[in-house]
Amino acid sequence: MRRRLLPVGLLVVATLPLPAQAQFVVKLSPETLRDFEAYAQKLKQQLEQRWKSGHGLLAVDSDPDARRRVLQGEVIITQMNNGEPLSITDGLIHDWVGTIYIPGKSPEQVVNLLEDFDNHKDIYPAVVQSRLIRRDGHHVVGYWQLRQKGVVTVTLDVEEDATYQQISPGKWKGEARSRKITERGKNFAEYEGHGYLWRLYSYWTLEAFQGGTLAECRTLSLTRSIPTMLAWAVKPYVGKIPRESLSSTLKETRAALEK
Repeated sequence: MRRRLLPVGLLVVATLPLPAQAQFVVKLSPETLRDFEAYAQKLKQQLEQRWKSGHGLLAVDSDPDARRRVLQGEVIITQMNNGEPLSITDGLIHDWVGTIYIPGKSPEQVVNLLEDFDNHKDIYPAVVQSRLIRRDGHHVVGYWQLRQKGVVTVTLDVEEDATYQQISPGKWKGEARSRKITERGKNFAEYEGHGYLWRLYSYWTLEAFQGGTLAECRTLSLTRSIPTMLAWAVKPYVGKIPRESLSSTLKETRAALEK
C-alpha cells in the first residue's frame, strides 16, 4: 500500500497525531500572519533576484556534489533556518527546498502538470479531490481537498492560486499560494481550527538540462506554535513529515510525467 503523503509542502497536517484531539481550537492572529508575510516577502525578493540574473537559478548550483547527485536521480531536500522551524508570534514557519531531475521532459511539460488541477487527485496521494476553478494563461486557481489519515484524520479544503512564467528559453519560475485553507470537521471558519496549516506558499524554479528538467520547489508553510507540554510528542514529526512530504511531491511529479 502506498503511503499517503502530503503534496507540495503541505507538511504539518499530521504533525500532531496523538495529542491533537486534546488541543483547543485557535485562531490565526493578525500578528502571526504579519510575521509570516514579512518572511515570505523577503524570500520572494531573494528569489526574484536569482530569477532575474538568469544564472545560478537553483540552490544546488552552489554545491557541485549535490547537483551531481540530483542528475543521478537523487532527491535533495534541505531545511532552511539551520534545520529548524522558525518561531514567530504564536506560530512556526517551515521553510524547505527540494530539487529533482526529470529526464526527457521539458520545463513546459512540468508546468502543464502543475497547472492540471483536474488530475492532481490522480497524481498526489493526499489529494482526494481536485479541480480547476479558473485559468487565464499561466495564471490558474484550483481546489484541493487534502486528507491525512492516522490516529487523527485531518481534512483541509485548500484554494490554490498559482502563476508560472517563462524567464528565458528553457527556464521557468512559478509561485503558488494557498491562501484559503479551511479545516473540516466542526464548521470551522477560515482562520479557525487546530492550526495544522494556516498558509502554504510554493516557489518553483525549472531549468532545461541535457534533454530533461531540473526542478526546484521551495515551500513555506505556517502552523501554530507547539505547546511546550506537547513538544516531546510533536517535535519529532515537525522534522520528519516536511521532508517526506516535499520528497513525495517531487517524486510523484516525476513519476506522473514519466508515465
